Amino acid sequence: APPRPSAARKLPMSSSLPARAPCLTLAWGYRVCRKVRHVQGRAYHIITGRTDAFLHPTPTPTLIPTPTQVYTFGQELATLHGHTGGLWAAAISPDGSTLATASADTTVKLWDMETLTELRTLHGHNGAVRWVAFSPDGSRLATASADTTVKLWSLPDGEELATLRGHTDEVAAVAFSPDGTLLASGSKDATVRVWTGAGMPLTTPLTLTMTLAGHENWVESVAFSPDGSLLASGSLDQTVRLWSVEHGERVATLRGHTHWVLPVAFSPDGTLLASGSKDATVRLWEVATGEPGRTLEGHTDEIRSVAFSPDGMLLASGSEDETARLWALPDGRPLATLRPGSSAAWVGFTPDGSRLVTAHGNGLAKVWAVGGTGTTLYQ
Repeated sequence: APPRPSAARKLPMSSSLPARAPCLTLAWGYRVCRKVRHVQGRAYHIITGRTDAFLHPTPTPTLIPTPTQVYTFGQELATLHGHTGGLWAAAISPDGSTLATASADTTVKLWDMETLTELRTLHGHNGAVRWVAFSPDGSRLATASADTTVKLWSLPDGEELATLRGHTDEVAAVAFSPDGTLLASGSKDATVRVWTGAGMPLTTPLTLTMTLAGHENWVESVAFSPDGSLLASGSLDQTVRLWSVEHGERVATLRGHTHWVLPVAFSPDGTLLASGSKDATVRLWEVATGEPGRTLEGHTDEIRSVAFSPDGMLLASGSEDETARLWALPDGRPLATLRPGSSAAWVGFTPDGSRLVTAHGNGLAKVWAVGGTGTTLYQ
């Protein structure tokens, strides 16, 4: 458990009530208690309350606070059903309102993240949908498929806008640049392709800008750095490669994994890159130097997905061992193991960092409490 605060400020307490955590009994008899937990410099608050009107009667209370719902860190909140095939990936819109899930059943489903209900199903691919990504403004969705194509869709209507052809084998990954003007795709044909026009008016056709060759096996993942200057790719050749987006040249090859490299992800500030592998480890790399940092061990099977929390203080990893794990950064300390009951093909945080979404091989998606108001890391 994390260290307790050395000097918690004592709030006034009623002599009529038992002395527990720091509490405050308001004039109309509403008792508010607060617990604080500190992890990696972040304070997590639990607020609870009850009314003791018989102790402190007030004829006309002017305000009655609503107690905050308390969740345990890693508590499962919901399960989304609907696909008839396993999930390969998912994505959360930039505003946090919509979830997209990509499935082996050849469809993408859109879900309302507030009501957790299905909005619509996108049909068009002739093979498993391997990856899905929202544009930075949330107006478009890109999908990568085993049918060797990338498709672009408009939102929220789900209209198919374009089909990008050029890869000669399954397309496993797709990512928008931070400004939304570029779209990168990674394929089983061992290349990364970069397309322009992804953020242009619909009358502007998307064109192939560059083909990045150098990997010696399938490309399983692609990710742009937050400033858009670098593109990372993970491959079954056991390497991560960093490419200059401006020049289309390889700037670094990161070696250290002893088996296939599957997911890659940049930290929000762009200083770290996380990679996951079939060797069951997650590795952290210094982007500026290409030097390896910490290796996170604990999974017992291949790592299918990695994701940083929006504040960069947590890392989530999903594995074929049917768990998702949460790690504290920068020290890599394990915080929680989530057990969804199926392989965790994808993990991702909501933009406010309060929830984690996981997508699974059994076709289900799950939502978990991991931070924000009303959530505590330890209970």
